[in-house]
Amino acid sequence: MKNFLIIFSTFICVLQLSAQDSVRVKKTDTSRYFKTWRISELLATPDTIPADTAYLNYQDHNQIDTFSIANSFNANLGSPLQSKIYFKRPEGSDFIFDDAYSPYIMDLNSATFYDVKFPFTNLTYRTGGSTYRKEDDVRFTFSASPSKKVNFGTNLEYMHTVGEYANQAVNHFAGNIFGRYSGKHYSAYGFAVVNNHKNYESGGFSDLSAIDNSTRRQLTDYANITGYSAFKKNQIYYNHSYNIGFNRQIKVSEDSTRLEYIPITHFGHMIKYEELRKRYYEPSVETDFYDTTYVTKKGYTNDTAAIRSLNNAFYINLDEKFNKWMKFGLTGYIENEVQQFTYLQDTVLTRTTKSNTRVGGVLSKNEGTNFTYQVLGDIYLVGYKLGEFHLEGKANGNFKLWNEIISLSARAAIRNEEPSFFLQHYHSNHFRWDNDFTKTYRTSVGGTFSLPKRKTLLKVDVENVTNVIYFNEKALPQQYKSNIQIISTDLQQDFRFWNFTLENHVVYQLSSNNDVIPLPQLSLFHNFYYLGTWFKVLKAQLGANMRMHTAYYAPSYMPATGQFYVQKETKIGNYPLMNIYANFHLKQARFYFEYYHINHLFMNGDYFSMPNYPLNPTVFKMGVSWNFYN
Repeated sequence: MKNFLIIFSTFICVLQLSAQDSVRVKKTDTSRYFKTWRISELLATPDTIPADTAYLNYQDHNQIDTFSIANSFNANLGSPLQSKIYFKRPEGSDFIFDDAYSPYIMDLNSATFYDVKFPFTNLTYRTGGSTYRKEDDVRFTFSASPSKKVNFGTNLEYMHTVGEYANQAVNHFAGNIFGRYSGKHYSAYGFAVVNNHKNYESGGFSDLSAIDNSTRRQLTDYANITGYSAFKKNQIYYNHSYNIGFNRQIKVSEDSTRLEYIPITHFGHMIKYEELRKRYYEPSVETDFYDTTYVTKKGYTNDTAAIRSLNNAFYINLDEKFNKWMKFGLTGYIENEVQQFTYLQDTVLTRTTKSNTRVGGVLSKNEGTNFTYQVLGDIYLVGYKLGEFHLEGKANGNFKLWNEIISLSARAAIRNEEPSFFLQHYHSNHFRWDNDFTKTYRTSVGGTFSLPKRKTLLKVDVENVTNVIYFNEKALPQQYKSNIQIISTDLQQDFRFWNFTLENHVVYQLSSNNDVIPLPQLSLFHNFYYLGTWFKVLKAQLGANMRMHTAYYAPSYMPATGQFYVQKETKIGNYPLMNIYANFHLKQARFYFEYYHINHLFMNGDYFSMPNYPLNPTVFKMGVSWNFYN
C-alpha cells in the first residue's frame, strides 16, 4: 500500500503539471532524436530495434512474459526458465548451465547501443507480491553523445524477489558499460558486463495437495531441499575496423555539389573474453531428494563448474557499394577460440584447456526496403570441434498489393554441432557422467507472412534433428540415435473496434517424439483492452489477458544441475492464467497496476508451471518507468 500511494501521488502531480504545459510538451517532443540498435558479435553488424518507450502492455515487460507465451519456471521472477515454445528456446551454448538463466543475463546479444542528441536517462521500478514476500526490480540506463562520432553509456539492474513460497528467493545484479566510435575511417564498439545471479532451490513440493490450503504461504515443511544456485557471467568485448573508400560527388542543387565519402572495404578485428561460473551449494548434504550422493563426510555440497574463453577474429568486408553492377556485400573471417573448463572431480578441482579455429563467410544485401538477404556459413578446421559447421540463409521482401503492404521472409539452416564439453564430462556430489556423444545434426526451414496494416503475422517452422541430446527421466544426459521432427505454426492476429482491441497469439506444435522433446500441442495468449486518451494528455490502457496451454508431460527441473529433464508421471496444463491491469503513459512516464492470477480467487484447478512447482496465487503488482531527456 505504501508503494501504491507513492506512485499514485506522483501520478497526480505529474498530471497537473502536464495539463498546464501540454503545448510545450509537443514542441519538445518534435526536437528529440532517439535511435537504438543491437550488433552481431563477430562483425558488429547493426540491427535496428525499437526504442523501449512503448506503454502498451507494459505490465508484461519482464523477463518471463517477454520470453514467450508459455514457460516453465518455479513461479518466482528470476527463477530458472525454459520456454514451452520450441522455436523460442535459445541455441545451446558451450556452457550448458547458462541456458536456464539466459533471459535474465546481460551480455552482448542483448546489449543496446544508442544514438542520441541529448543525454538520456531511464529509471524503472517494478514491485509486487504479498507482505514480506515482495519482488522488486530496479533498472537504470544512461546514454550520452559528446559528439556525432561518440556515444557511451551504462545499464544497471538489481532484482530481489522473495517469492510466495518457501526457498524461492532470488538476488540478481548486473551492470554494463558500452560505447562506440564512428569515424571516417576508424570505427569501434566496446562492451563490458558483470552478472551475479543467485536463486534458492526448494525442489518443489512433495505434497501437491497442500497448495489448496489457505496457509499456502507458510508451507515451509513441504520444501524438499534448502540449497541455492549461483550463476556468474562476465564479458569484455571490443570490435574495431578500418575502412578505405572514395569520395563521390553528390548533387545538392543545380548550382552546387558536395563530396560524400563512400567506404568500400573494411579490415576488422574482434576480441572477446568471457567467464561463466555455476555453483550449487547445500549447507547439509541432501540424501533423501537425490538418488545418488557421492560425498557426505564434508557435511555440505559445494559443486562448481566454470568456463573461461578468449576469442580473436579477423575479417575483411567488401561493402555493398564496392561493385556498381553487383549490389551485395561480401565478408570473410577467421576466428580462434581458447577455452578452459573447470569442474570438481572427486573433490579435486580439474582444469582442461582446449582450442578451436574456424573460417567462414557472409554474402548479404542489407540496403533497401523491398528485398534483403543474407547467406552465412562457417566450419571448424582445428580443435575438438573439428568438422562442426553452420550454414544459414534468410531473405526478406516487401511489396504492395492494392493498398496493402505484404511482408514475406524465408529462412533455412543446417547445423552440425559438437556437444558441449559439460555434456560429455561433469562430476558433482549428486551427478557424474563421462560420455562420448556424437555430433547433433539439425536442418530447419521456416517462413513468415505479415500484413502490418491488418495486424496479421503467421510463422511456420519445421526442424529435423538427429542425435539430439536431452536429459532423461533420471536427469542424466542421453543421446537419441535417430530423427525427431518438430513442426510449429505461430499465428498472431489483432482485432480492433473503436477503442477496443483483442490481441490473439496461438502457437500449434507437434513433436514426433514426446518422450524426448515433449511440447504442448496448443499454446494460447489473448489480450483484450480499452485504449484511450484522458484529460488530453494521459494515455490509458485498461484490460485483461489470459495464457493457457494444453496438458502434456512437461519437463521437470533438477536443482543440482539446473537442467530441465523429461518425466512421465505428471501432466501440466489446461489451466488459464488470467491477469487484469491498467497501463498509463504521461509525458516521459509509464506506469501500471496489475492483479496477477486474478482467476485464482474464484477458480479451482491445478495451477502448475511444471511438476511440483505451482504458479503464484493472486498478487498485486505495479511499476513505473521514467525517461529523462537532458
